[in-house]
Amino acid sequence: MKFWNENFLNKRRKEWLNSISKIQYYAGGNWYDAVITEKSIEGDTLKILSTTTDSADLTITSVRLLDTSMEIAGQISESIKKLSTQGVITLWEFPLYEIDTTD
Repeated sequence: MKFWNENFLNKRRKEWLNSISKIQYYAGGNWYDAVITEKSIEGDTLKILSTTTDSADLTITSVRLLDTSMEIAGQISESIKKLSTQGVITLWEFPLYEIDTTD
């Protein structure tokens, strides 16, 4: 049996999605702003689509999400190599759901 009401969880998912305001990627000692091209909720999953903005040969070594107050919401190490003529499109998926512990 689950504790949380599904309508309540849907509101929280929307709040989480709306609180993410920026994606940045780290390469060569610098943080770059990515462009968020789409944000959505599909079922219990937050989805954020972004693209890089630079025109340099880089190896992206970290990506982070910032909230509306510019606090780091989450960060992960990566290893993505790109050429100056390439962009990187990323799709981030974050499922947010309650685990049923009665099984």
